[in-house]
Amino acid sequence: MSAANAQNEVLEEVIGMMNETGTYARVTRGALPTGNGITCEISPSRVSNHFMDKETVIPLDITLNGKHHDLQTVTEAMNKIHLWLTRRRVYPQGIGWQIVDIRNGMMPEIIGREPNNDWLLASSLIVLYYWKGE
Repeated sequence: MSAANAQNEVLEEVIGMMNETGTYARVTRGALPTGNGITCEISPSRVSNHFMDKETVIPLDITLNGKHHDLQTVTEAMNKIHLWLTRRRVYPQGIGWQIVDIRNGMMPEIIGREPNNDWLLASSLIVLYYWKGE
């Protein structure tokens, strides 16, 4: 499995775990949500540990953006997602990869308010996953 395929599978699994929280909207892949929504996308990442057999632990930085007309609703939803993912003890795995841990990169913060009064919040998570290589 290529590194790009592993990265995409990991992100899809993370989005699936996010959707287990039952927030006001399903998390979808993308940069900015439309309407009352929540989106998730990959940020620039870096390789942290190479092993002699070229297997790798990769920190995958992802952004989480939320939009809602009610600030409390979007704040609670994003905090719930962060708490749900970072406190888990068991994470998914696939062929050639395994999520090892998920950490907070940046807790949800207000980044703006749109002309229609929707609140925009942004946060980030660091997904550490093991990739066996090709």
